[in-house]
Amino acid sequence: MQHTEARQIRKCYKTGDIIAHEGESSIGFLVLLSGKVGVFKGQMLAAQFTQPGIIFGELSVILGGPRTATLKALETTEAVSIPLGIEDLVRSYPDITKKILMNLAERLVKTTADFSATLGTTEEKIDL
Repeated sequence: MQHTEARQIRKCYKTGDIIAHEGESSIGFLVLLSGKVGVFKGQMLAAQFTQPGIIFGELSVILGGPRTATLKALETTEAVSIPLGIEDLVRSYPDITKKILMNLAERLVKTTADFSATLGTTEEKIDL
């Protein structure tokens, strides 16, 4: 992955620093090295990332649009920004692409479980 290493930008953020603003143009995705990142939709904390190596900020790259949420350092955080578009990512780095897909699938499973838990037990059930 020499090409990616040459283009990566290592950044440090203090607690409270905004890493990316919802609605702004995206120039790539990030990899968490250390710290904690909050994902905010408006004022609501939608998710947190603490696991080193986790890829975040990838939705705007995949969708080819602006950032879908604000990313904020919840503690001192270090991350690597990788300025790649989806075409370059898929063509040149299939292992990273696979990791992104796995992360998205895991987050979808968690979101579905969280949503089901907030519904609780209801009297009405759907027969499948």
